[in-house]
Amino acid sequence: MSHAPDGPAGEQPENVDPRESRGSRDRSLDDVFEVLAAERRRYALYVLCRRSGKVAVSELADAVASSAGANPTRVAAELYHVHLPKLAAAGVVEYDREDGIARFTDDCDTLGRYLAAAADDEDEPLRRRPDDPTLSEF
Repeated sequence: MSHAPDGPAGEQPENVDPRESRGSRDRSLDDVFEVLAAERRRYALYVLCRRSGKVAVSELADAVASSAGANPTRVAAELYHVHLPKLAAAGVVEYDREDGIARFTDDCDTLGRYLAAAADDEDEPLRRRPDDPTLSEF
């Protein structure tokens, strides 16, 4: 993921580290759209946003599968091997594969705006309702 403007002919400047702005408020719009492009990643982010702390990946998979009408075992595998590593690399979540936990960490205003718009379009709340039994406290 690139965070620096393209140079001539679309080349990246040599002195720019593309990891410098990960997890910061300077995330590019292209990066935000890449994070939000996959439905499973969006649903995982919706669930993680409703929590202020750590979520067990197995619990996250159950919640995502329930929201998306999918097989929880398959969703868990996709989260472990594809989506959570990608979200962690983008600086959006902290993911501990060994302990099987994840936590939303992003403070990017741009991601927040587009995630909220996607959640609204998909009728997914970003705030935890007091009566929401889907996730226990970790």
